[in-house]
Amino acid sequence: MFWNLDNCSPSVVAFFDDTLQKKVTYAAFKEQSDAFVSRLLADKKRLALAFCDNSFQSMLVYVSFLRAGHAVLLVSSQMDASHRQKLIELYTPEIIWSVRTGDVFDGYALEEKRDGTRFFYRQGGEPDGDMHPGLAVLLSTSGTTGSPKLVRLSYKNLQANAASIAAYLDLTDDERAITTLPLHYSYGLSVVNSHLHVGAMVVTTNQSVIRKEFWELFTSLECTSFAGVPFTYRILDNIKIQERDLPSLRTMTQAGGGLELPLVDSFAVMAQRAGGRFFVMYGQTEATARISYVPPERLQEKKGSIGVPVSEGSLSVVKDGRESAEPGVEGELVYRGPNVMMGYADCRADLARGDELEGVLHTGDIGYCDGDGFYYLTGRKKRFLKMLGLRVNLDDVEQELRGELSKNIACSGADDFLVIAVETDSPDDAQRAKRFAMNLYNLHENMVQALAVSSLPYNESGKVDYKQINSMMQ
Repeated sequence: MFWNLDNCSPSVVAFFDDTLQKKVTYAAFKEQSDAFVSRLLADKKRLALAFCDNSFQSMLVYVSFLRAGHAVLLVSSQMDASHRQKLIELYTPEIIWSVRTGDVFDGYALEEKRDGTRFFYRQGGEPDGDMHPGLAVLLSTSGTTGSPKLVRLSYKNLQANAASIAAYLDLTDDERAITTLPLHYSYGLSVVNSHLHVGAMVVTTNQSVIRKEFWELFTSLECTSFAGVPFTYRILDNIKIQERDLPSLRTMTQAGGGLELPLVDSFAVMAQRAGGRFFVMYGQTEATARISYVPPERLQEKKGSIGVPVSEGSLSVVKDGRESAEPGVEGELVYRGPNVMMGYADCRADLARGDELEGVLHTGDIGYCDGDGFYYLTGRKKRFLKMLGLRVNLDDVEQELRGELSKNIACSGADDFLVIAVETDSPDDAQRAKRFAMNLYNLHENMVQALAVSSLPYNESGKVDYKQINSMMQ
């Protein structure tokens, strides 16, 4: 297992902590983790809720919970109070840890050690029912939206995906990855997992890629790779990162939604010029992050493709309930592999469930395969956007906004752009909706448009006409 630190070279640096400006070897990391594990061991499996960021401390706590045999629910340390409380009520974790030292939790007693570590333990009895022994990690299905619906990932899922990513990226123990995506996001987590799997180094920082301090850190530590969603690469293009000298850079990876083809070309050229590689990838949280990738040498030839399946995985196209092997036939993409989640959870009782999908994931994405076995996406069955690489469920957004404004509201949009239609005569209501969505989901103002409409548009079947709302986008 990648969290079995005995398999890693003790003298190799596991992490560089940007906050403390300190290197931590695998030997030191194991020693610190062992200390955590000794405090976390219990007579039965526990659920730990971790409010984390991209600090070394968050990485240490995540790995230690797994090594202690517990299941861990990873969420953002910046999650708003109402969503925090909702998760705690639904999943009743026995242990809570937060990177924010000022946090307190009703019904939980604080245990603080001299080394500064702080855990909160649930008071008032144990939750009903046992958890499945194979359950390892719980992640939100909708990224920043804080939806209580969670993806249940097993130890096997984590191991399989870490191994497949390490294989197609050719990762070795001399890699130095830097954190550019949240630990609680499956893509960001997969970067950490795959590098720990090969005993490589992870540079932990909460600095944004737009800040000069990020790139000073990247250069000084000779980082070899970074990962990004489309929004990340648009920012990098705006700051003209292609013109910088980054001699240590070997690998760039992109997932979390489709990147515009001119930017794919631009960053592929940047990588080639530096003697490195640019990987375009596709995945879902339900597949522990990665489903497919485009080999860099085929990127120009297969523009717009999501590539070929990862090792030990397979993709197929299902049309009208039947699989089709004919090139060009469009249907739902179905993925099979050992990294497919155990299933979903909506409450604590669901954590006792076993593997309900048995390695088969209906992605909800529509696409086709060409004659060379490369897959392409053409649409989605479900209503969600990918903003900043995280899935935002439009139904969840509507529900939150209706509760806040007490107005009839419909939401639509395109990747990285949310459109909110508010049934109102007051433009101020539309602005309220925009500000609420920006604050709740941590979105830039340029990513949200709110419209005041006299009445929402409906189609002939009486359903909201989301296509018409999309046509209102400016």
